[in-house]
Amino acid sequence: MVESMMADRITQEDLLIALRQSAAPTIKLKIEVLDTEKRVIDVLTCGLTDGSMSISGESDIRRTASFTVQPALKEKRILAENSLLWPDKDIRISAGLYNAGTRQYKFYPLGYYVYTDTSGAYDAATDRLTINCADFMKKLDGTKNGQLGASLIRYPAYEEDEQTGEVLRYNILRDAVMDTLRKLAGITRFRIDDMGEHRALPEYNEHWQQYRAENITWNAIPFDQEFSSGCSVLSILTAFRDLYPNYEMFFDMADNTFICQLKPMCYEDDIFLDNSFLQRVLISENTSVDMTTVRNICEVWGSAIEADYYTESCSCSGNTYNASIPGYRDSYYNGDVIGLKIPASNPAGVRLDINGFGPIGIYNEADEEPVRAGEMKPGTVYAFRIRKTHTGGQDVVRAYLAGQWQVHALNVLTSGKRSGRFVTGPDGQSCELYSREYFQAFYHCGHVDMTVVEESPFTVEKLGEILDVKTGGEYENITSDSLAADRAKWENWKNSRLTDHISITTTFLPFLDVNQKVSYKRSDSDREQQYIISSVSHDFTGCTSEITMYRFYPYQM
Repeated sequence: MVESMMADRITQEDLLIALRQSAAPTIKLKIEVLDTEKRVIDVLTCGLTDGSMSISGESDIRRTASFTVQPALKEKRILAENSLLWPDKDIRISAGLYNAGTRQYKFYPLGYYVYTDTSGAYDAATDRLTINCADFMKKLDGTKNGQLGASLIRYPAYEEDEQTGEVLRYNILRDAVMDTLRKLAGITRFRIDDMGEHRALPEYNEHWQQYRAENITWNAIPFDQEFSSGCSVLSILTAFRDLYPNYEMFFDMADNTFICQLKPMCYEDDIFLDNSFLQRVLISENTSVDMTTVRNICEVWGSAIEADYYTESCSCSGNTYNASIPGYRDSYYNGDVIGLKIPASNPAGVRLDINGFGPIGIYNEADEEPVRAGEMKPGTVYAFRIRKTHTGGQDVVRAYLAGQWQVHALNVLTSGKRSGRFVTGPDGQSCELYSREYFQAFYHCGHVDMTVVEESPFTVEKLGEILDVKTGGEYENITSDSLAADRAKWENWKNSRLTDHISITTTFLPFLDVNQKVSYKRSDSDREQQYIISSVSHDFTGCTSEITMYRFYPYQM
């Protein structure tokens, strides 16, 4: 008999089994063969002679494996339609460790797989079977399936009345992902979390319910999506995923459910493995840092802004810009983009009045806050996006500051300490080194945010300026400076956490997965730190696990 375990639960017994392996590791592999209906049609329990498996939280193909085994029955090794090695077969793999207490193997799930390029090979001379495989994303990327032959696949942002042009309904991003899975991939087992603007998500905004009520398009497809012949299902899914930062898609290791969710921040997660356990199974530690990957400034260039209407006829009276636009509509219309040359720097609580329709507030799109005083400079052309929301039974109209001719924002990782050194900027003005004014002047960017992480070893004060520029591709979908600032903040946080990492090698720990929180005391440190596992590599030959984990820094909202 054998025992089994779900990958998201761990017991004292599991830890004890792992600790006992350090003396004389014994691994068995269980391969369950599945038919097209995902039914188990055969089970092979094999001794391992060679192989490895990798799990990466940063890859679309999260799990890959290659191993050599010795099946008990020779008829299971041949390449034939009713054998283990045939294209219509999938497999589920589990690794077993010997439990001396129960005198049986306990098996831990390693996921569901499809055969990849080499499918498999049997060597009669050595009586061994070699298998190369990857998780079910290979069925979506065109490798084993997933390539589409339609001439054009289109997902419109909204449905409209053909006669009047009135928007009848907005198409929801989450629904588009589910429809793609069902209709184009035949996948019905999935969990798709809410997808949309960060201000509408409870992870980022305690007033998310109010935001959703006031912004009905928070989870809508922001603009028409079109995909040409020959694309894959995965390319469609990743295009939807990347419309907003910090989402991930993968197949769950335990039951092969397709999951789309925000990447876990792990704020309230319990410690999965503590330092005392890791030290007992530790074989080696690598604390080297690849300095070529370290970045502490992120600059995001978004979409080029095309205004529907433009005017330089604008005056400023009190806290209101009064603009005249000949030929503009008879009132404010949702979605209009207005280009306006500003005559004076904006005061606090600034408003916009076009053609005497009435003053409306000017806000930042990312945080719904009024623009700060002085954010807009005189003699500069800015774009404003008109948006109507339904609040308290009535329509509310606002103007959202999109930015200048191209969306542009900067985020800086800083210790928060003043440098006390002053330099002369390109405009001839003196500014303090590494201050917000310094970055605005030298990077010609009006929207600069400072992320303060005093204990980070990668701040500009410690390393100088190391720039990461994001432009083109998915970044062209960013439509305002404030949204670009959100993305720059996320990318900079990701750069600083993924580079502040450590790799350790331990005895074989089959229950590991990415996004698990552990505590560990580095050999060059006098205290424990919290880390998040980003990748795992199992070596079946040496019965070891290499764990790469990054330092846990809470994301500052």
